Amino acid sequence: MIKNTKLLWCVTIYAMMTMALLGGGKIDKPSKQEEIRDTIVVHGMVLHGRVMGLGSERLAFKLNYAEGINHIKYSDIESIHTKYNYHISYKRIETEGRVVAIEDGKYLKVIDSEGHARTIKIADIDNFVMSVQDDDSFENRIRNRFPYTKGTMALGFEIENGSNKKNKVDVLINSRYKKAESELVFYFDYAYETTETENTEKVQNKDELATFLTYKYHKTNHDFYYTTIAAEYDKPRHIESQFVPSVGYGYRFKFGKSKWLEPSIGIGYATINYTDSYQDKRFAVAALNLFGKYQWEEVPLLRTLIVDGFMLYYPGLDYEKDWIMRSNLNFTVPLFDFFSVKLAFDFINDSNPNPEVGNNKTTTKLLFGVDF
Repeated sequence: MIKNTKLLWCVTIYAMMTMALLGGGKIDKPSKQEEIRDTIVVHGMVLHGRVMGLGSERLAFKLNYAEGINHIKYSDIESIHTKYNYHISYKRIETEGRVVAIEDGKYLKVIDSEGHARTIKIADIDNFVMSVQDDDSFENRIRNRFPYTKGTMALGFEIENGSNKKNKVDVLINSRYKKAESELVFYFDYAYETTETENTEKVQNKDELATFLTYKYHKTNHDFYYTTIAAEYDKPRHIESQFVPSVGYGYRFKFGKSKWLEPSIGIGYATINYTDSYQDKRFAVAALNLFGKYQWEEVPLLRTLIVDGFMLYYPGLDYEKDWIMRSNLNFTVPLFDFFSVKLAFDFINDSNPNPEVGNNKTTTKLLFGVDF
């Protein structure tokens, strides 16, 4: 009887200790990443994850425990509350804090690091990235260090070895720095190509560079004054160097933050130096420019399609009928967060003095780019 009693006590104590360990003992806490999460409510559905960015019409949101990024219309978001801190730049103002509400699909209510409430218009936000205190990765540090700069660096190349040898490279950089009423646009397009066969020597088919730098002062959200310097060279077309500085006025017709058309008009002066014995040119020009962008969302199979481009047309104001025109049209498909594929069309038309070269030149190229 005593042995049975001792056995019963041992079993009872063991059972109580087991229950204490399983039920009342210390449970492993969730990791820091599991504890911190952003929350949005879309049509009554509560979603947890992380805000990846603010687009022109949609919020990019990555769900916890799911791959891919969801792009959600602001008008569909009923509420938002972030536990991550974000670095927000707007109207020359820098702030860090948490988003606690969305109003009318157009405004975000933010509580900054000092506890002050701010109401920020989404259309005024130039930069929205996670604070370094929550994400200290190299990529995020770069985004926080250069909050007003966005753009694309794209590369295309072709290397062929055999009976035919071919080396071809295309480099395209298109960047934009926008802070309040000031905007700086930089464009750089370089192409180089050589070919060689068993029966022919090495031939340089391309060695060309086209670039321009534009500063815009936005008087309002629509109209602006600008100054541009466009430069290029194209050895196969006998252009040693070409410079066209210009100033003028432009207006942006907005159909949405990512849908706009921007014509401008101004005056400039062209300086063209040719290779060989062709006579150099100097002449005053009118500056007639057109820039545009149109972005489609939820495109079948592609998700997002971006069409953008420009045309720079400089007709001479002299009586010799000189002119310069450069145009570009791009079709871009974002593949991942920071990677895209681009199909680019370039069209050149000018009063080239060599009849064999002609006035027209068209180029089509496929490029892969990194977006920043």
